[in-house]
Amino acid sequence: METLLQRPALLRSILIGAVVVAYLTSFSGGFVFDDHPHIVENQSLGDVSAALRSMTAISTRPITRLTLALNVATFGKHPWSFHIVNLAIHLVSVVVLFGLVRGSVVLLNKQKPTGLEPNLVGFIAAILWGLHPLGTMAVTYIIQRHESLMAMFYLLVLYCLVRARMADRSWPWYLAGIFSCWLGMGAKEVMVTAPIAAVLFDRIILSDNWRSLYRSRGWVYAVMMSPAVLLLVKVIPILLKDSSSQAGVLGTYETASPWLYLWTQSGVILHYVRLAVCPDYLTFDYDWPVASNVWEYLPSALAVVTLLGGSLWYLWRGNPLGLVAFLFFLILAPTSSVVPIIDVAFEHRMYLPLACLSTLAAVGMCYAIAWWKASESIARRHSLVLLLTVGLSLGLGLRTLQRNLDYRDEIALWTSVVESRPMNLRANHNLVNHLRAEGRSAEAEVLLKQSIGWCQQHGYETFPLEADLAELYVYEGAADLALRQFQVAVDSANTQSKKLSPYRQQVRDRQQAELHTSFGALLDMVGRPKDAAVQFDLAIAFRPDVPHWYALAGDAHRKSGNVDLALQRWKHAVDADKSMFQVARDYGMLLAGVGRYDEAVPYLESSVRKNRDDVAAAYQLIRIQAAAPSDELRQPEVALTSSLNLQKQFPQHQQELREVEAMALSQLGRFDEANSILQSLILEASNNDSATRERLQQQLAIVQQQQPIRLARKSPVSTASR
Repeated sequence: METLLQRPALLRSILIGAVVVAYLTSFSGGFVFDDHPHIVENQSLGDVSAALRSMTAISTRPITRLTLALNVATFGKHPWSFHIVNLAIHLVSVVVLFGLVRGSVVLLNKQKPTGLEPNLVGFIAAILWGLHPLGTMAVTYIIQRHESLMAMFYLLVLYCLVRARMADRSWPWYLAGIFSCWLGMGAKEVMVTAPIAAVLFDRIILSDNWRSLYRSRGWVYAVMMSPAVLLLVKVIPILLKDSSSQAGVLGTYETASPWLYLWTQSGVILHYVRLAVCPDYLTFDYDWPVASNVWEYLPSALAVVTLLGGSLWYLWRGNPLGLVAFLFFLILAPTSSVVPIIDVAFEHRMYLPLACLSTLAAVGMCYAIAWWKASESIARRHSLVLLLTVGLSLGLGLRTLQRNLDYRDEIALWTSVVESRPMNLRANHNLVNHLRAEGRSAEAEVLLKQSIGWCQQHGYETFPLEADLAELYVYEGAADLALRQFQVAVDSANTQSKKLSPYRQQVRDRQQAELHTSFGALLDMVGRPKDAAVQFDLAIAFRPDVPHWYALAGDAHRKSGNVDLALQRWKHAVDADKSMFQVARDYGMLLAGVGRYDEAVPYLESSVRKNRDDVAAAYQLIRIQAAAPSDELRQPEVALTSSLNLQKQFPQHQQELREVEAMALSQLGRFDEANSILQSLILEASNNDSATRERLQQQLAIVQQQQPIRLARKSPVSTASR
């Protein structure tokens, strides 16, 4: 054993071999979840030149984007190629951690003997971290290369400082550290903490005092921090309310307050630590509940504050273990403090902090064995530590082999989540959708019913899952069954048993609104627009901030004959969301249909500009221009020209368009021509279409009296406008 510990090259080879074996099962994995929009469906991903330009433009995470682009340009979009690169990044990080811990112990031993064998501690820390299944989300989940790449550069920054301290010429290593820091900033925003970590690392491990650090290497950290300013400029918009960048990180509709998010993270951090010790129930998507009040997570908050306070105390006293413990909290700070990210807990965030815990575990094992076997020789103690390490590594490696299989496809991934957290709504929803897409609806139904039963047994609300079950019946074509199931979900939602915090109530209201929206869509589909309108209005009552729901409600009210409410709903929708062009068009059509011509014209004009083939909108517009009651709206010459052009372009609508031509001619005093057209249209009109014949005859009587045809203030919607 002692011979092995004197051969660092062999130890590195063992590390690499062990990690490769543990991740062999990752190569069977495909693209899952966010891999699809960011890799599979990203047509420009393979453009290396564009990725290089994004670096000069200081875009978000350009370094990771560049590595993905090189991946695609070299191997195409084959999952195995991404897994190879991800594993290579992880292997580099493992080897760097070995060198970092080993070198740090060597330097500490020169200052004051620690009783630690550098190669042994470095090996234990690296192999525990490299094989730990908690790291699989950052390695096996392809798109989380952001995390693993950032971690690699983070470790390289500290490693370069150690090498610079040991080297005869330090400046090349300092430059390498600066370069690593800059590259890491382009991998993920968490890297913004690296300069702080580097300064603290230097002070505790490398320097005797702050003055010598400042004089010798102050320039290094000043240059390291310079890109952090640019990164903060990119990150700040994400934190601003209503910014376009905020939605993907902090959520579009509801975001917890920083205070409640901080309290919640105390429980999350303790859970991370528990998983580091016992990685039993690893989960891709926790859907972790935000705290309702400070008391909900008070015990965990006290525990985290105690741990953080202890690390700060030992850091203040210059203890290297205090530094390692504090770095755990520092690295987690961007995602686990006061910035209320929409997803409260994700395992990939523990990838680099886990290296800190592995290092602490390595030191703790060595000291524990030394205390326990104080009477034994050093060689004997080292052998016991290595045997314990082998046992732990074997268990961790086997768990990693197993965990990688959960990423082989979407169904395996979401099944693993539902098995560990049946109350997870997103996981159930995604699993059901993927099963249904593969024609396994019966299996999806069974799984949903099992999740509903589990939630009922353990006191969780079931109405979102019951709504998912109803939607599954819709896809199966069982409309009657779906309607009954939706009613079950509504009844369940109406029996709220306890008071919630404002944030949780907001989330629940949105879930209820989505339930009523889905129910309304089904009612509309089966020809019950009046009932559908009731459901859409309920959705609006729960969450009045979603323009799309106003659009759905407006359409349902229009179909059920409630024009006033239809106009109100559509007006709100188009005012709230200027991109709803189709709704704006329908709103304009309905305004024209009820005789509110001055309000209708802007919407109709906009619709015609956007779609030259929209004959219905064009018809209503020229009809208003030809015969509006208001002098300000009438443009008979424009209407006449447009009518003739549209007749050539859309001969199938010639009857309606010739009627508009007659209206325009009557405004221009060309009564004989208008008379001729109207008589022709009456002859052509079907005997079964009495309404059209009556309208044309009324118009003919007006023209024969040498009077212009005018639209009434209230006018029915024509056939061409439907």
